[in-house]
Amino acid sequence: MILLIDFSEFREEIPAVKEFVYLNHAAVSPTPIFALMESFRYIYGISSKGSLHANVIENDDLLSLRETVSKFINSSPNEISFVPNTSYGINMIVHGLRLNRGDLILTNNLEFPATVYPLYKLTQRGIKVKMIKSGPAELESSIYNEITDDVKLVVISHVSFNTGVKLNVKRIAEKAKRVGSLVLVDSIQSAGAMKIDVKEMNVDFLVSGGYKWLMSPQGSGFMFVREGLIEDPPFYGWKTSSSFMDFDPERFSLEKGPRRFEIGTVDVSSNLALCKVIERLTPLREDVERRILELSAHAIDEAEDKGLEVVTPKEARAGIVVVKVNEPKKIAEKLLARKIVVSPRGAGIRLSSHFYNTEEEISKAISGIREALT
Repeated sequence: MILLIDFSEFREEIPAVKEFVYLNHAAVSPTPIFALMESFRYIYGISSKGSLHANVIENDDLLSLRETVSKFINSSPNEISFVPNTSYGINMIVHGLRLNRGDLILTNNLEFPATVYPLYKLTQRGIKVKMIKSGPAELESSIYNEITDDVKLVVISHVSFNTGVKLNVKRIAEKAKRVGSLVLVDSIQSAGAMKIDVKEMNVDFLVSGGYKWLMSPQGSGFMFVREGLIEDPPFYGWKTSSSFMDFDPERFSLEKGPRRFEIGTVDVSSNLALCKVIERLTPLREDVERRILELSAHAIDEAEDKGLEVVTPKEARAGIVVVKVNEPKKIAEKLLARKIVVSPRGAGIRLSSHFYNTEEEISKAISGIREALT
């Protein structure tokens, strides 16, 4: 395979590849050295100057960081809030929508628990949650067919964590809009791997933690809320007030900008690292996606050539490929003994290769799976 862009320079920023065949980006990605140093610069600034350094970095209310993320997903900076994880963002959204008793939310059985569990809390208020039960190949059509006039919110992952299937979110959102439904997308398994354009997708909400394909520290993440939605958040904190720097507990005025969702102090260090990675990836989004799709196709072809069953549909893939095996935990342990890092997920072994991985690494992992089964 001839690369249009040489990613070897980026690969040099990843110490983990010097010891491991690292194919576990859908779990936790290694942080590149340049992002680590961005975090360290902030922490060292706090160490040497304390609040003086914090005030300099946060002087613009994190506008420059919001602009970085907004360019990455084609939104307005006023639609970007920083969140500590996906669970926080999803809870903020679903509780902020003020859904009524009898309203229906649509989701599916291939979601990560963080995407679905917040919905169960809403059932205590009489809100209905419909769980579509589907396999990966028919997931998109199953969701599409269940979007009816009584659905108020569709909650989906762009890429399934345990099957690797990628949904055509734009197609789903188009039907949702026709019946007046809102669409919430968990993009933690696609942001950083697949190009995301919230305007083209036509989604209302999108949430992503930063520690997977965006290769940033845990505690980083962002939330997109389309302008005009959830103007009054479900939870208040000191930064929800437009006059928070007055430190006056007797006076409150609701912040209109994206800080209204950041109810407390955000993890500045982690999000500085996140935005540094995003800066690197933004001009390469098409190339990164193309390369990841090449690598996941190679994984599927290699597995099938060796007689292994692949769960992930080749025509609806992203960066995750799940190879079906019995006792996936034991197989993952055998691979780790050979310094091949993967995860047991769903019905098998999940390989999640990023753009700087190589065909040789994937072939080694597939061969390792085949040998571990004999």
